[in-house]
Amino acid sequence: MVKIAETCLNVLYQHGLSSAQFQFCFERAKHDLLANDMACDAIVAEVMQSMDDHPDAATLFRLLLAEARMGIENDSPYGKAFLENAEKAIKARIATGTGEPLHRLKIAGLYRRAGLPVPDILMLDPVGENPADEIPMPDLDGALAALAADVEAEGGGAYEFFSGLDEMSAGMPEDAKAAFVHQLLSLDNPFLERCALYWLVSGASLTREAVAAGLRERLMRGKLGPETLSYLPIIRGWLPASSGRAVIDDIGKLALRQRSRRRSPQQQGGADSQRHHGDHR
Repeated sequence: MVKIAETCLNVLYQHGLSSAQFQFCFERAKHDLLANDMACDAIVAEVMQSMDDHPDAATLFRLLLAEARMGIENDSPYGKAFLENAEKAIKARIATGTGEPLHRLKIAGLYRRAGLPVPDILMLDPVGENPADEIPMPDLDGALAALAADVEAEGGGAYEFFSGLDEMSAGMPEDAKAAFVHQLLSLDNPFLERCALYWLVSGASLTREAVAAGLRERLMRGKLGPETLSYLPIIRGWLPASSGRAVIDDIGKLALRQRSRRRSPQQQGGADSQRHHGDHR
């Protein structure tokens, strides 16, 4: 591995991301890491082997992606050069058979976390993949438990949980992402409802439709929380005219009918009581 990249990874491994030692090392090395195509290739190689086995390489790569984004925003040539070098390195390793689809999803999440568009080479393409292989969906129980633990450890809430799920699905084509979100909403986890509201606001049309359908199904199962229901009329006003917005309108109508049916026996009981008292007069 290129010496400068190896040094940064060693300091990160020994002292941790928030340590003064690593911060000092990274500040000194980041411009060279962005500009050096061999260093970029070495880091990508570590990440592509397995993010689970090389978490420090993934962390360093994410930091450099964020620096590259800021460099582009500030008209620095290093930012664009790093992203081009990274994409070439990723493409070369995928061509050799490195990078399973689920692993590529995780790398796509690093781009999303850095505020960058996901390169096409990382997007899972059902046409380009082996026809015998289905697009992998993350193990939801394990993935949600791990994500919840990370969010809780960092003192995060619903938005951080949503951001983690959004990163997890960053490399999915839109129809697969919509199916993933819909599957999430089928789980009896009220925390996911708040995440669904963020997708309603920020998701693409297919994802919004999947969220709306999932919320309607939760309502029909009696699992849609009143707080979530109260936010829908507000969010509905932000949505463009679409089938997703039509489903949100339908949820409101169904909720009103359900409330009316729940009140009717009580009202009927009150009316019977009034008639009963009137008979005695």
